[in-house]
Amino acid sequence: MSQKKQLSILEFSRLTGINRDNLRFYDRIGLLKPEIRGENGYRYYTRRQLGSAYLVGSLRLLGVGIEDIRRYSASRTPEEMLNLFAEQESRIQKEIEKLQETSGIMKLYADMAREALCHSDGEILLEERRRERIFLCPPFPTARDEDEAEVLAYEYAGSHGVNLGYPMGVMVTEDSLLTYTESPEYQYYLKADRRGNAWKPGGLYVVVYGKSNLQDTQDIYLRLLDYIREQGLEVAGNAYGEYLLDDLAIQDSAQYYGRIEILVKHREKNGSDVNYRL
Repeated sequence: MSQKKQLSILEFSRLTGINRDNLRFYDRIGLLKPEIRGENGYRYYTRRQLGSAYLVGSLRLLGVGIEDIRRYSASRTPEEMLNLFAEQESRIQKEIEKLQETSGIMKLYADMAREALCHSDGEILLEERRRERIFLCPPFPTARDEDEAEVLAYEYAGSHGVNLGYPMGVMVTEDSLLTYTESPEYQYYLKADRRGNAWKPGGLYVVVYGKSNLQDTQDIYLRLLDYIREQGLEVAGNAYGEYLLDDLAIQDSAQYYGRIEILVKHREKNGSDVNYRL
């Protein structure tokens, strides 16, 4: 064989991306042995071994165990190859879906952070919103406090296959808004469109931005309800509160920056004012 058709371990490592220590290890265990061993003990590979090396590297990248790869290599047939590739293709597609979901979650957090940076503390405005798919958790009336209710919401969402990396929000029901008390009825939700079970409706919202604790928002809701009356509007649906900047971006929880919005509609000209019992 011509010397030009031989690849030293260094050349083979550069071409395959498998470092030399791993190539030596694969040689010792019989997984990928050099086709030629020189009198000086140097390892020499051939170009036809590149395909096997790429396969080994790819399978290891996917987390396939060395024993599984060696077992396949020792008894490989066209049928075994097709079965292996079909199995790994399924794993690859699942991994791609996970990575795409993770990318979507990161983009969602980035978009929320940019929104926070565009609005001043205490700013109130009217905005048209598109409807949004969410995963809505049930109420947890037996929870001792908001912290326990939030943990129960995470457990509920996780048990339904929801990725718990999605941002969480709090929904206050329309009835609770119209008869507002210090302990309104609320439900947690995750902004998980892939496994959503409910819709946050599109429409006109009164929105307030600012530093807040979403579990202690009585004063904020009272301000919003006053604003709604002053603008000739009335409550038309639930309220939604979300942290736009939380512990992912802020060290001091007192500086968390949120957004609260209430679905509204224009009051009919001949209609009477809604009597909010505050």
